This record gives sequence, structure tokens and C-alpha cells, in this order.
Amino acid sequence: MDVFDKIRSDLLSGRMSRRRALQLLAATGAVAVTGPMTAQRAVASDDHPLVFTWTGYDDPGLFSAYQEKYGALPRFTFWGDEEEGVAKLLSGFSPDVIFPCFYKIKKWYETGRLDAVDTAKLSHWEDIFPSLRALDGVEQGGNVVWVPIDWGQTSVLYRTDLAPEYVGNETWGILWDPKYQGRVAAFDSLVDAVVASGIMAGLDNIFDYRSDEDLKAAREWTRKLVQQVRFFSNDPTTLEQGLASGEIIAATAWAESLVRLKEQGLPVEYMNPKEGRMTWVCGLSIIKGDGNRDKIHDVIDAMLDPRSRMFEMEAFGTGSSTQTPYQIMDEIKLVELGHSKDPEAALSKGIFQLEIQGEERLQEMFDEAKAGL
Repeated sequence: MDVFDKIRSDLLSGRMSRRRALQLLAATGAVAVTGPMTAQRAVASDDHPLVFTWTGYDDPGLFSAYQEKYGALPRFTFWGDEEEGVAKLLSGFSPDVIFPCFYKIKKWYETGRLDAVDTAKLSHWEDIFPSLRALDGVEQGGNVVWVPIDWGQTSVLYRTDLAPEYVGNETWGILWDPKYQGRVAAFDSLVDAVVASGIMAGLDNIFDYRSDEDLKAAREWTRKLVQQVRFFSNDPTTLEQGLASGEIIAATAWAESLVRLKEQGLPVEYMNPKEGRMTWVCGLSIIKGDGNRDKIHDVIDAMLDPRSRMFEMEAFGTGSSTQTPYQIMDEIKLVELGHSKDPEAALSKGIFQLEIQGEERLQEMFDEAKAGL
């Protein structure tokens, strides 16, 4: 089995998140050229919209309403990350639909390529949670240009049997607890690890590091974190294995890891830290062009369809931007997936991920901290 087949197998089986698959494919240079990562699909002709998106988001389960209506799926192409996607758009690349996330939507809009979305053509528009429709970025220049589709959170997953004092006392501070030095872990990324240092430093804006003072404060807490962790990793499986064995007692994680470890019968919980979880939201936008507007809107509406939203929740472990899935799905199943009947409660407490300001400075600092400088 080659590398691509292994990634594809792990993604489809649920052993790997689409984010991890994306990282690995980007590392191999395969993202921009690879074909679909799922099987049993109808081949779309050129008269179907081209969707520029994250790897893994071409699954037929996400577009059943579109396929039923037109007898085929949309076409798909993938970016390595959103910076690459924006660069391709600026170079003249013309897809019909893109799948940007909240923290980058303004950068996509500044390309001048985003078209207005006609919400009257979306039968599920009103089903989107009002708080998500009200996000800064949904409307730009007086038009709706971005439709929220899914969301997820980063928090701390921990062993309640090995750190019982944190039950009912949940905080990001567990990662800095001297008692557990060498028994915690974190994602090897700015957003999922270093920004947590900004949380602990009490910064007013944990996504802005243009100030020397804020960067200094984050550096102090990042250096402490480096001294605390057993390891940094971008592989959720590695973090899960460490928690399962007891090698580590707490780690930054996504909710999907909670589901997998609970299935193993392990005493783990996904923290609702008093400081708040970090929340990302991604959605769809339309690119200006001559494509069939009805079909393009039908692509968006298909992803808002309850069947699509429930499929993604179960397959990817993400949250839905729409309300119906939470009304339809069994409460026990929702809990197993790390959700509840009241997702607005989680969304209202989340720290919404913004674009990092001073990202190069922050990355340099993180690299220095890991090197012991």
C-alpha cells in the first residue's frame, strides 16, 4: 500500500481526520494534483460546478441532494492550504465554489473575486444558526458572500482517572501544571498549541502578535509549555495512543478523538475550559464567472441539506451550521460525537478562530522555543 492509499484508507475508516489527511498530502505535494479520496462516485462533466476545497470534501455523502437532482456530482479540485488557494485565485484560476474558513474569509474577499450569494435560492438558509449567520464576514459590501457549513473546536482531552482534580475544574492550565511535566502533549501548530499560550498569558487578542509586548508574553508561556510536553505532534492518532496508554494524561485535541477513545471504554473527557474552547467555522462562497448560477446555488444547498450535515457529523466529527440535525439525531448519538441538543451553548462560549496577525513572528518564536532558545 503506497502513502496515498494509506491516507485514503485511514480517512475513510475514521482513523484520520480530514485535517491530518490534508497535512500529509500537502507534505507529499499530492494535494493539488490528486483525484478524489472517496470511491463509488458518478463522474461529473464540465457543465457541473467546480468546487475548490479541502481534501476529503468531495464525498458523495455531502452532495446527495445535488446528485439526485442532476444525476452526477459537482467537480472538485483541492488546495494545500488557504494561502495557496488565495494565490491561485489571484493568478486567474476560476472555480465556481470555494470552501474558505471564517478566519480567512476577508482575505478571500479582498481578491475581488467573491460573488453575492442569492439566499432566496437556498432552501436551508434559514436553518443555519442565527449566531453563525451573524458572523462578521458572512456579509461583505452589503451582500452575503459566505455561507457557514460546518464548525469544530480545539480543547484539552484528558484522562479523568489520572487527573481527577481537574474534573469540574477544567482549564487550559492543566498543560502547564508542574505535577504533570512530561505527561502532556499538544498539536505542533500555532493555532492549536501556541495560541493557547496567549490564552494563559491573558492577552486581549490571542490572535494578534504584532506587539512586542504580546509576543514576549506568549513566548514566556510557550517556553513553559515546551518544558512541559512529552511531545508535539500533528497526528491525532499519536495523541490518542498516548492518552490510551496513560503515557500522557492531557493533550490538545479535536472532538473526534474523544469519540474514538470513548469507544475504547477509556475514562476521558473533552474539557470545557473556563477560558473557553477555540472554535473554527468553514463555509462556501461563490466565485464570479459565467457558471450556471442555479447549479452553483444547488451545490451550496446540497451541503446544507440535513442528510449532508448528519453525514459529516458522523464521518468527520464536525458540528453542523444548521439546526435540523440536532433536532433529528438521537441525544445519545450526539453525546457520542461530542455534541449536544444545544450546540448554541458551545458556540456562544467558544473563542472564534481569527487570522493570526504577526504570524511569521509567532512561528519564528515557536521554532526558537522548541529549539531551546
